[in-house]
Amino acid sequence: MQTDFLMLPFSLGLRPRRLIRRATLSLPGLLLAAAAHAAPLGQCYADLAATRNFTLGLPRHAQPTPDGHAVLFLRSGPRDTTLHLWRFDPASGTETELARPTATESLSVEEKARRERARMSLTGITDFALSDNGQTALVSQADRLKQIDIATGKVSDVAGRGWIAPRLSPDGTHAAVVRDNDVHVVTLASGHITRLTHGGTEILTHGLAEFAAAEELARPDGLWWSPDGQTILYEEADSSGVEKHYITDPQHPATQPVEFRYPRAGTANARIRLGLVARDGGPTHWVQWDNTAFPYLARAVWPKGHGPLTLVVLNRAQTEERVLRVDLATGQTTTLLIERDPAWINISPSGDGRGRSLPRWLPDGSGFLWAAERNGHWQLELRHADGTLNHAITPASLPFVSLDDVDPKAGTVTITANPDRIRTAIYRLPLQGGAPVLLTPEAGLHGATFADGNHTRFIDSLSGADGSAVTTLRDTDGHVLASVPAVAETPTLTPHIEYTRAGTRDMDAMIIRPAGFKPGQHYPVVLSVYAGPGYKQVLDAPRQYLESQCMADHGFIVISVDGRGTPGRDHDWERATKNNLIDLPLQDQIDGLTALGRRYPELDLNHVGVHGWSFGGYFTAMATIRRPDVFKAGVAGAPPADFADYDTAYTERYLGTPQDDPDGYRVSNVLTYAHALSRPLLIMHGLTDDNVYFENTMKMTQAFITAGRPYNLLLLPGTHMLTDPILRAHVDDAREALSLIHISEPTSLQLISY
Repeated sequence: MQTDFLMLPFSLGLRPRRLIRRATLSLPGLLLAAAAHAAPLGQCYADLAATRNFTLGLPRHAQPTPDGHAVLFLRSGPRDTTLHLWRFDPASGTETELARPTATESLSVEEKARRERARMSLTGITDFALSDNGQTALVSQADRLKQIDIATGKVSDVAGRGWIAPRLSPDGTHAAVVRDNDVHVVTLASGHITRLTHGGTEILTHGLAEFAAAEELARPDGLWWSPDGQTILYEEADSSGVEKHYITDPQHPATQPVEFRYPRAGTANARIRLGLVARDGGPTHWVQWDNTAFPYLARAVWPKGHGPLTLVVLNRAQTEERVLRVDLATGQTTTLLIERDPAWINISPSGDGRGRSLPRWLPDGSGFLWAAERNGHWQLELRHADGTLNHAITPASLPFVSLDDVDPKAGTVTITANPDRIRTAIYRLPLQGGAPVLLTPEAGLHGATFADGNHTRFIDSLSGADGSAVTTLRDTDGHVLASVPAVAETPTLTPHIEYTRAGTRDMDAMIIRPAGFKPGQHYPVVLSVYAGPGYKQVLDAPRQYLESQCMADHGFIVISVDGRGTPGRDHDWERATKNNLIDLPLQDQIDGLTALGRRYPELDLNHVGVHGWSFGGYFTAMATIRRPDVFKAGVAGAPPADFADYDTAYTERYLGTPQDDPDGYRVSNVLTYAHALSRPLLIMHGLTDDNVYFENTMKMTQAFITAGRPYNLLLLPGTHMLTDPILRAHVDDAREALSLIHISEPTSLQLISY
């Protein structure tokens, strides 16, 4: 059945057999290479799928213990997705397994949704937390928790089941957890369970981040401990006014549909509020702010020392952001800082999941660290306790990425920053301002992780410009002390990437050539694209582009370009696409291709295809329909065809609401142009996707039917993430086959349909 799923793509007006026969007549050599599914090229996608692009077996979530004597990390085998917890001793170079999964996972609907929001597709021990003293770890597997004594390695089951979203108390004695949408506290030593909230339902949740926060605001938390471990802050989210969406699993028609509350653009969001409750139970005291005018909670920070509980909230349009100080005695809030932007506010960065949440208070409460891009680039600032500016810490010439550590005694901060647009590096700077000191000279993408309270050692996770992927323990000056052991397989292919700039707008671009590239020969081109907000495609981390290299090795040159609307350049560049998500990105991608074609004669711009996923799938559909003179075929994965059907927090940031700007939604809608489809387009979509709902593809295909436009449709069992290795390999092959057929010999739909 899997093979049929691959070899016979579902289509309308295009029979698979006719498609295969036409390819055989016109491109016998190329089709044979694509359809054989054999080594060496056919094996490439299979290896990538089985190893998750050779990332399985690499350390994940590595962090030093507070005393700096060990490193804890998660790791699976090289070809399995089950994570175990490991302890690494840098002095001896030995590793010890601390915890392994003990049972088959059975996930609740709520936990599945949480993992989807976090893009977590691995299994086993998926998370762990350390107490402040480093003596206790709390690990989670599905709905079970385990407590680990780090010194002895003793593992103890935590009382109860059905737990999700666990948070370990700072002293390591209690765990705050959610079950049946209510908050509970488990005393780890005795197993005593205290229920803190009541009345939780599927639409009135306690202790969980609502959809908008988890999916779009990079806030997975709905529970926060006070520094002394005596009080818990929790989110209550009321989704009763949010639209109901139902997802049915076609593979199991006897199973009832699952209801989700999904906030489409222009419709109601969940209403949230924050409550303070004692660890041992009692009444909830509600935090007060205007959650009607500022409905989005971006961050909640409860610092150690003398800093106050602090919130970061946004208005619905995301054009105004406020930093609020919370009075614990009354629940009242005071505004410390207001940021405004006529286009939209980007939430202060936190290093792509690493780094410290901002604001970051100094231990004595005299001020806090904050980041803003009001001067065109992100800068780290020191602000007084009342929110007024003290001074900028980072220079404008070194765009700030994340705050990794603050050492008040030494008077320094450690940050991740962009030395140029396609790389990151880690620096130490004086807290009072001064020249940055580079700690990580290796080119590539670096990410730092410090233990709370230990400023002398940190983890550096590097995706290197040389194609490496290494996790090292470094000292405060950046010297490598040890490498955290990995068991990942060595990639079976080597990326052949040239980084360059394209066009009059000096756009970041990369060119991936086949391993057997021959100068003087012309190659069909594939544009691998995202081109949308929040994601930069071109980065000096070759190991991230193994799939593109695999495609190139089938006889293509793969191109990627970062045009207007993408992040990582400057404020105005990213916001150029406000109220129109397609016209400028489409023009920039074509301008980039054209400029590269003039410079590199091996690029055959008469034979260009395009593919992407999510926003990249949206762009692919638009490009294939609107510019058939450039793109001869497209493969669109999970495209949000009509942004009126996508979620509030993402869509309204860039387009406003459909009610306020119907023209912006019309211009940015694939359905507006569907009647003009004249090139082969393959759409791939998971039927149970709860991020980009399948209704997007349904509307698009219905528009094609109405206009009499044939198309290809590949239906995928699953969600927005494609995790099954066999399925993923087959999908890659199907994409490859369509590209080989139609890019290499341009044709109109009329020639291949009947």
